[in-house]
Amino acid sequence: MAAPRTLVVWRRRLGAALRIAFAYGMIGYVTLYGPEQIRNYITYSAFSYLTATLIVSEATLGDAVRGTWHAIIGTCLVMGPSILSLWLVGPGRFNPNTAAIAVGLGAFWIALPDSIPLMSKRIAFGQLVIVYVGTVIKGASTDVVMHPVNVAASAGLGALASVIAMLLPFPHLAVCEVTKKCEQYAENATDRMNLYMKAMVAEESTTVLELAAEAKTLSESAAKLLHIIKKYQGGMLWEMPHLRLLRPDFKHPAEKLQEIEVSLRGMEMALTSRTQKPKDAVEAELKDELKAMAKQLTQKLEQIKISLPFSSSKVHDQNTSDDSSEKNLLPLNICDSQQHLSLSFFFFCMKHLNQEESSNLQQNNEKPIPEGAENHSYGQRLRGCLPSHNSLAFAIKCSLSLGLSVLLGLTYNKDRGYWAGLAIAVSFVTTRQATFWGSNARVQGTALGSIYGLLGYFICNSYTSLRLAFLLPWIVFTTFLRHSKMYGEAGSISAVVAALLVLGREGYGTPTEFAISRTAEACIGLFCFILVEVLLQPERAASLLREQLSQCFGTINSFIGNIVDIQASHSKLEASTPVTSIKEEKAKLKAEINQLRVFIEEAKTEPNFWFAPFQGDCYTALQKSINKIADLSSFIASAVVLLNQEMEKSGDAWKDNQEQISIDIELFKNKISTSMEHLEKATSTDHVQQNEKDQQTADSIDLETGKQQNGIKYRIPTIDEEETENILSAFLQHTRDVTDSNRAAVNAEVRNKMLLSLGCMGFCMRSLVTEVREVDKVVRELIRK
Repeated sequence: MAAPRTLVVWRRRLGAALRIAFAYGMIGYVTLYGPEQIRNYITYSAFSYLTATLIVSEATLGDAVRGTWHAIIGTCLVMGPSILSLWLVGPGRFNPNTAAIAVGLGAFWIALPDSIPLMSKRIAFGQLVIVYVGTVIKGASTDVVMHPVNVAASAGLGALASVIAMLLPFPHLAVCEVTKKCEQYAENATDRMNLYMKAMVAEESTTVLELAAEAKTLSESAAKLLHIIKKYQGGMLWEMPHLRLLRPDFKHPAEKLQEIEVSLRGMEMALTSRTQKPKDAVEAELKDELKAMAKQLTQKLEQIKISLPFSSSKVHDQNTSDDSSEKNLLPLNICDSQQHLSLSFFFFCMKHLNQEESSNLQQNNEKPIPEGAENHSYGQRLRGCLPSHNSLAFAIKCSLSLGLSVLLGLTYNKDRGYWAGLAIAVSFVTTRQATFWGSNARVQGTALGSIYGLLGYFICNSYTSLRLAFLLPWIVFTTFLRHSKMYGEAGSISAVVAALLVLGREGYGTPTEFAISRTAEACIGLFCFILVEVLLQPERAASLLREQLSQCFGTINSFIGNIVDIQASHSKLEASTPVTSIKEEKAKLKAEINQLRVFIEEAKTEPNFWFAPFQGDCYTALQKSINKIADLSSFIASAVVLLNQEMEKSGDAWKDNQEQISIDIELFKNKISTSMEHLEKATSTDHVQQNEKDQQTADSIDLETGKQQNGIKYRIPTIDEEETENILSAFLQHTRDVTDSNRAAVNAEVRNKMLLSLGCMGFCMRSLVTEVREVDKVVRELIRK
């Protein structure tokens, strides 16, 4: 199993390296051996290489086309203002101070709009640096028009070479990559679902554990497949632009597969609960039902495998019309005791997975257009044109960093002071990043690449073609280096560019002097970048992480409160507002959990300095628990909506039962909300700072007694196990009342859905209490440390 996977990785990495080599080879051939008329325009071949590196790295044809379009946008942003400024000021009047001001002002207005793509901004920053630094170096002999045109032509050559490289030796299409990965994911999901089903009906505990371990390995592979699909799906719309017109409601395949993944994660949670109680036997009737549903899901996943990434409505219509899963009945005792809750939840997840695609299609086809939507969209567009707080901070950071780096770079080396600015021009991101780790990776990558370039130069001496061939092994190596934790994308790009500039150019003096000078200038630029970053954003990721954690607890509390509002609503009209709110809260919680993950990754890489060591293991455990709490809350919401729908079909016959269940859920929500409120308070920045002050005061020495006082420890109220157990027991009792009181009157299909919903709610409520206790334990540990 490991050998084929390794072979696939090698093949993918070598393919990417080969295409990068094609792009570099075309640029090198044009700049060294091309027609003189073209070479006269391509005066900055280094920027051609840099542009190709930004676009072509592990890209598809669609990504390359998109990158080329972004390069055109960046060029248009620079061409007009640079020509105008050179004409107004005059090339002879530019000095390091004037160039730094011009670069800073240009970077500010380019970075300010949110609508400009980040790739366009990076390429535009690079062109700004070359235009104004080149003007200082050349002085009054600089051509006002041709100098910016030469810079634009150099960027255009890199973009064109990137697109051609994606066509060699055969087109590398995002559509093919996404389709292949979608097929692999469908096969993976089918295998996992069958493993979960076999584990649920297995009688021996060793068999259950073996199947669970095998399924966990497949889950890790599925996560990698989803990551690759998300990475390449953006290029599909550039390879098939007609989708924007013919399919305005087109949904990315990763979003559809993510919905399937949620159901599979639910099955895994049910199986995990069963591994803790492996002696619980599954009745023969339930085994048959599981096998029947597994067969239906296998067919469904096979159809998904065929239809993705371009779902066909005919396939879904056929699925929904032939779907007979609702006719299968479950035993009435499936959720009458705690030992059956995991099995009931497993059935619910299978039903949820079986209905996922058809429900999505119905939502897309029946999506209403609210009154005034056009005006609302127009208002949103107007607000989108105004700069936000984040875009303003990003613009100031880019302006100060580039301006200062250009000034210091020209002060250090006025004859060739490009690289202080270029080193950071292509490194900006609109979000937070691990500044120290990224800068360290770039410096090390630049040093490694420069050393390799010098070795290649002295080995190959004056044979230019041989020097370019000597570069190929380094391109392959940096392609693998891109996926390492130590260097990442930042270090790999710096390494390949550093070697490329030594081996792929001529007329820049001795290679040793050039390599040392460029490394020093890159360090100057990165120093400016770190300085501005620390001054403008002094907050450490660990500090922001605590505040983000507090926000997650608050959002979870609001999310669970909206679920209770849905259950308390007894009509579709009353329930419409809570359902809309819960969708918004779900999307908000998902975004906050993702931001929590970003902060954790950044905090693990930032230096501690004089601060306390970062507790990475604790925060990672918290992230996993919060992810699980979010999934469980989503399942409860789905179960509550389904339960209300089925109860409404029977009129007032279920009114008393519904009120009893609503009371149970309200009591449960109060217990969880109380814990979440205390966790939100305990992890907030203000409370942590106040607690640290109280701790220092309490640990001081009493002057009267001469003894050290005991430290103050903040206590988080724990969830009372006996009270929550009583609430869950009452809920199970009311569940039995629902299934017993109207057995004869209720439709079998309605009863089936109600059983699934109530069983799902019971399992998720019990699991939710367990996870909240686990979070409570970890937060206490963080406070103690």
